[in-house]
Amino acid sequence: MRLSSTLAQGRYYYSCDGREMPVQDSWQFGRDGDGHRVLISQRLVGEQGYGMEVRARLSEGLVSECLVRWRDEVDEVEAQYRLRAGDGAEPQLGDEIEADWTGPNGPQRAQVAGRGRLLFPLMRIFMGPLLLKLEPFREGLEIVSPDIVDPSQRGKLLAPRISHRSARLMAGDAATQGAQELGADVSGYIYQGDEAERDVHCYVDGRGLLVGYDWPSSTGRLWQVRLRDLEWSAQLGQLC
Repeated sequence: MRLSSTLAQGRYYYSCDGREMPVQDSWQFGRDGDGHRVLISQRLVGEQGYGMEVRARLSEGLVSECLVRWRDEVDEVEAQYRLRAGDGAEPQLGDEIEADWTGPNGPQRAQVAGRGRLLFPLMRIFMGPLLLKLEPFREGLEIVSPDIVDPSQRGKLLAPRISHRSARLMAGDAATQGAQELGADVSGYIYQGDEAERDVHCYVDGRGLLVGYDWPSSTGRLWQVRLRDLEWSAQLGQLC
């Protein structure tokens, strides 16, 4: 999955209680040689540049395929996820999800039933499409993502992990003010994720871009993510 043309790119900046954190989170969006929509995202931390890279194909707002690479002080591992659409059919919600990853005992494979499940490769740039897919489902959906909860457990690293997520539009003056501060045509969402992401406030613009992400940690600190350094081609309408 390589870009033959770049239509958009940007970077997310992280802060904790107003102090900028040493996280490099950048992305590029465009098309490959076959005309598929491709999104590449990289999140690195610290001087050693340890972290994660995702290369994904998008179709109708869904991640139809992605290659995930994880690098830390121990090793570099990778996984590949894909939706198994029928012959000649476009990927859709409900397709079975297939995963291949490298475990300590060699190559591993799993197939996960897709009914009511979304493939989500964790990076911030994929949050906009995820929120837009979640919104119509009041009870939320299960998502399938590569496991990075505890990288020391090498047998689980990048293996499929299923969790429940939901999103609903924010209401009231706080929602209006928060959205207006981040630009025109921005909607606020209350996002319920796993234990580390409870009552997160997310802001998505009309292009399907996550432009802001606020969440209180269990220790009472406020973490914030903001989209900066955005370049957007006039040829491009929406991300999803």
